[in-house]
Parts: sequence; structure tokens; C-alpha cells
Amino acid sequence: MRIRLITLMLLWLLATGFATAQHTKRAAKSEEPSPVSVMRSATLRVTISSDAVSIFNYLSDPRKLESWFPNQAIINPQLGGQYHFRWTGSDDMWSGVVTEFIRGNTLGLTWQPPNEAVVTNVRIKLFPQGGQTAVELSHSGFPTSEALEKAVASWKFYLENLKSVIELGVDKREQLPHKTTHTTSARSKRSG
Repeated sequence: MRIRLITLMLLWLLATGFATAQHTKRAAKSEEPSPVSVMRSATLRVTISSDAVSIFNYLSDPRKLESWFPNQAIINPQLGGQYHFRWTGSDDMWSGVVTEFIRGNTLGLTWQPPNEAVVTNVRIKLFPQGGQTAVELSHSGFPTSEALEKAVASWKFYLENLKSVIELGVDKREQLPHKTTHTTSARSKRSG
């Protein structure tokens, strides 16, 4: 009986030691890069006292875009069309493709700051609400929280500026210290 008990205890110790070794081995294995990518996104919403068609013109007409967003805009507003934006104080041209286009309702763009490897996606959708329109901007595909936070800060400013330009005729970019703004660039001179 005593031999059996000792044998069982030895087997238990061996098994426990083996399990601990296996557990340690598994923990080390989890430190390897994962094949799963986590992409971050954000959705911002602002309500503007205007109709959806008028607001959509501020998203797709180059002259109206220049009144609240980039200082120079070229856009071919159709599915697959190209766009090119430039901000004051920068020689960099931001270029991309229109990925969604429903006149008066939805505009989607690829988004890639100059000299950055990651291409993200911007989607702006309009929701009429009586005499007002909710403007919903979704930006997705960020590999890091830091990049997402920079984009959110920039988009927040620009959506507030869009509202200000449409409702009050006031361009808030004029109030910035250096009048230099870029959206989601790591080299942005404006942090919020």
C-alpha cells in the first residue's frame, strides 16, 4: 500500500512538473507574431443645419472642399475617380481613389498620408433629419491606437469646421496658429 502511495505521488509530481513545463512552453510560443491583425476604426458624427444635397456638395465639389478642408482640391466625384489634396504649408500631395459615391448620400475614399505605408478608408454618409443633416464620418484600417487618435483629433476639427463654414460662414482654419493642417499624418504640425 505504501509503495502504491509513493508511486502515485511520484507520478503526480512528474505529471505536475510536465504540465508546468508544457505551460511554460506554450507561454513562450504565444510571444510569436500573430497571423491576426487588429484594425482600429472610429466613427464621428455632427449635425448640420442644412440639407443633404448642399452638404454633399461641400464633400465633392473642389471649390467647396477648399472652403473647409484642404487648401487645394482636385476630385473626380465618381466611383473609381481620383482625388488630390494639398494643405497650406506643405508641398506634399495627398492622393487616393473614390471607393463609394452615391450623390447626396455617401462618399468613400482611400486615405494615405504622404510617406506613410498604411492605406486606410474614409466613409462619409449623410442622414437627413428634417431641416438638418447628420454627417457621419467613419475612418477604418488603423494598425495602431496612436494613429487612430491623431486621425480622430483631425477629423473632429474638420467636421467642426464644416459645420462652422456651412452654418456661420466662418472658416476655423484661419484661427490656427500656423494655418497648417494635415489629417492623420504623423508629421502633422497640429495635434488637435
